[in-house]
Amino acid sequence: MCTMSPDRIPQLASALLRLSGQTLSAVSQATGIRTANLSVWLRGKPQVISAARVTALMHHLGIEGGQLRGDVLHQWADHGQLDLLSAVCTLLHAKDSPPAWLFQDEQPGLTKTRFLQWGNAWIRLAVTPDTSGLADLASITRAQRVVTMPYALASINTDSAQMASHALLELAQQVAVDVGDDELLDGLMHRLNEDQAAELAFSTTNPAGWAQLERALRSALKNGVSPAGLARWIARYHCQ
Repeated sequence: MCTMSPDRIPQLASALLRLSGQTLSAVSQATGIRTANLSVWLRGKPQVISAARVTALMHHLGIEGGQLRGDVLHQWADHGQLDLLSAVCTLLHAKDSPPAWLFQDEQPGLTKTRFLQWGNAWIRLAVTPDTSGLADLASITRAQRVVTMPYALASINTDSAQMASHALLELAQQVAVDVGDDELLDGLMHRLNEDQAAELAFSTTNPAGWAQLERALRSALKNGVSPAGLARWIARYHCQ
């Protein structure tokens, strides 16, 4: 994901506003931008909103520095041919910097729950396939890998991006272990849990190192990583 030309920012804001299900009045109340000015700006009149307010607006909609924010869980809904999602992927240059992972399940129901890990950002998608069958989520997002889980993703905890990512990691790791997919397991450890792996990847050849490891493990448990997940990680990276 990278910065875009100023004339395309209103297009991105409009798509994100609709994906997130927010109304103009709600965004106006949250950002202090008059509803009338916001409506006109979204139609291509940039002079009605200052640069500072545009920055605040995009931050509210989940964009910072031309990228999706990694400190929030983005919750989007797109029903039909996924035009809104396609527009966001195009504007954020998914072709050049595609999402790393697309998680899906095979649960029945009209609306499907999907998760994307894109850079440092996590996105929960609620999608309803269109009747034409032409809306291909993997093709639209250009995700580098699609993981199909035998679990209902609609039940994933969405209180925070961190909690959702930990839950998805644990489930995907179990899938990788069950099917014996070492490539998937290695990819998950390195791509989905990169920050945690970096935190734990220090020397334990001295007492100070062991003390660091203990603090990191306690922190991981506090943040929702399961004991089983930690045990697998320790066995894989510290007991060889």
